[in-house]
Amino acid sequence: MNLKIFLTASVDVRAKRRYDEMVAKSFVSSGNTHRLKQKLEKIRSGEKSAVAFIGGSITEGYTVQPDECYAKLTYDFIAGEHKDTVEYVNAGISGTPSILGNVRLERDVLSHDPDIVFIEFAVNDGSEQIYKESYDSMVKTILTQENEPAVVLLFNRTKEGHSAQDYMKQIGEYYELPMISTADAFTYGMDNGIITWDEKYNDSSHPSPEGHKFFLELISYCFGEFEKEGTDNPDYIVKPLGKHSAPYANAVLAEADYDNSDENLQITDIGSFDKQASGLSGFRKGWAFNPESEGGSFKFTVNANALFLVCNRKNNDTMGKLEVYINGEKAKTINLNDPSGWGDPFAYQVIKWQSVKTMEVEVKAAEGFEDKLTEILGIAYCVNDPVTF
Repeated sequence: MNLKIFLTASVDVRAKRRYDEMVAKSFVSSGNTHRLKQKLEKIRSGEKSAVAFIGGSITEGYTVQPDECYAKLTYDFIAGEHKDTVEYVNAGISGTPSILGNVRLERDVLSHDPDIVFIEFAVNDGSEQIYKESYDSMVKTILTQENEPAVVLLFNRTKEGHSAQDYMKQIGEYYELPMISTADAFTYGMDNGIITWDEKYNDSSHPSPEGHKFFLELISYCFGEFEKEGTDNPDYIVKPLGKHSAPYANAVLAEADYDNSDENLQITDIGSFDKQASGLSGFRKGWAFNPESEGGSFKFTVNANALFLVCNRKNNDTMGKLEVYINGEKAKTINLNDPSGWGDPFAYQVIKWQSVKTMEVEVKAAEGFEDKLTEILGIAYCVNDPVTF
């Protein structure tokens, strides 16, 4: 053989081997794949099914076209020739962490009776306990649905290296879930000169169309491993206590069209919050404070172990401030002129108890802020009793 051809072939073989090693780094764990295999068989048989994705801007497909994002590409891969019987649910909302994801889970995902749910929040979540509890609560809520969905955890990273995947992997191990880390594959690839960030990303967080295709390559590789290696245990039982107690499991979200149909939440007076909120992505049914109204405070009674208010926040002096009272005592001041805000819906935790309590809640626009933009986009609560923290 010609020496030049031989050396070129050798280089190509080594490059292919190193590339394959990078792809393999995306595989974290198969867990118990019984549910996943069952759902894949259901899809392949042509039964009516649904594949859902919940996450932030990467899942939403920010900076790319809807058909170019990894969620749609993954759906196409899983649905195959059965797209007419498999529903595609993309519940990604830019800039949002699992705290908000958990409170909108029923509305945006579970209402579709999904068979497979991908969760992607590693870039948007922080390391504080509320993130761990929210992510844990979301996972447990999905797993305990009557139709027994399969859950796949997906972990991404930023260019700077931020990822919440370490504790998310622990939660996945606790529930014996299939897990995929694009973060680990990228880190290995960049550290070993196999790939560069700019080859696959439009900025420090968001994949380009080529990046989303690369995500699909990693996901499809891992699915092959899941089907080969996973523990197929039909006696899988969701553990009764979450990894982080799952205090926000089965969260309920009420918006401005809520009709007091749940005895655990009774809105008695919307007071001066009688304008329709301008709304944000995914939240178009809120209440806005009307400075010309003399209606008074927003009042409701709730039985819950945790309470959140979803609000429009922005780092801007045009934003207002809310004061929240529980049983006559001030429980929270929410400054919607939030240094972390950019015009995003955010779930502010008002209170968390170790057991369900009855709360008379009163929400006011803070004095001196009546002329500012003050919106309540949703009321979210959880009824878990007892809860061990």
